[in-house]
Amino acid sequence: MFSLALLSLLVPGAGLSAEEKSPDLEAPPAPKRVVVPKLHGPIKVDGKLDERVWAKAAVLEPFYKNDGSGREREHTEVRLWYDDQALYLGWKCEDVDIQATFTNRDSRFWEEEVVEFFVTPRELKRYFELQWNPLGGVFDAIIDNELDEKGVSKAFHGDWSYTAEGMKSAVKLQGTVNNSKDKDKFWHVEVVLPFADLAEPAPKAKDVWRANFYRFNRTKGLPVEELSWSPTLLPGFHQPSRFGYLEFGE
Repeated sequence: MFSLALLSLLVPGAGLSAEEKSPDLEAPPAPKRVVVPKLHGPIKVDGKLDERVWAKAAVLEPFYKNDGSGREREHTEVRLWYDDQALYLGWKCEDVDIQATFTNRDSRFWEEEVVEFFVTPRELKRYFELQWNPLGGVFDAIIDNELDEKGVSKAFHGDWSYTAEGMKSAVKLQGTVNNSKDKDKFWHVEVVLPFADLAEPAPKAKDVWRANFYRFNRTKGLPVEELSWSPTLLPGFHQPSRFGYLEFGE
C-alpha cells in the first residue's frame, strides 16, 4: 500500500517527469467493468477454491502493469461472486518465486508479495483497502483520498484502526517461500467478506460499486511488477477515479 511509488503521491511532483506531473485524463481507456453473479453454495474457506460455486463465479483476467505498459509476467486471476451476506473473492497467482515474511496484521505487506482489493460502495474519496499475502497475513484499512479537479490523487491517509472483524480468509500455496533457488508454482487466497464489514446492506441487483484488484509480484533478478485488473495509468494504486465497476447481478 504505502510503497515508495505510492508515497510519491503525498508530495506533489516528487520524482515525476514533466509528463507525469500533468497527467491527461481526458481520453484514457474506460475503467474495467464486470457483472458479479449472485450465487449460492457451501464453501470451506481453505484456499483450495475447489467447490462447484467457484466455477460459476465471474473471472477477472488477465492483470496488466498498472502504468498500462503491458500484460503480467505471471498469470493472475480473481474469481468473484456474492450472496445475501457476503462478497466472495478467490485469487489464483502463478508464482515461480514466492516471497513473504510478514504475518502480523497490518504489516507492510506491499514490500514483499501481496494481493490487494480496494472497494467503495459510495464516494470515491473514501474506500476500504484489504490485502492478503502468501503466508496468510491480512491488512485492512479505510482510506481517505484527496482528489484534484481531474480526479487524480493529491494525498491519501489510512485509518489502520479499522478491522474487518467478520472476514475470513485462507491461503494455499505450492512451493517453498523465500527460497529463490527452486521454482514455486502458485499461491491461492480464498476470502469471505461480509457486507457488514463494509457497513453496508447486501447490494441489490443492478447496484454498482467501484473497486480494483492489485498484485505486487516479485521474482529475484527481475523488476517488481505492480499489477492491476483495471490499470490506473497513473503513479500508484490509490487512484479511485480509475477503479473498475462492479455491477451486482440477479
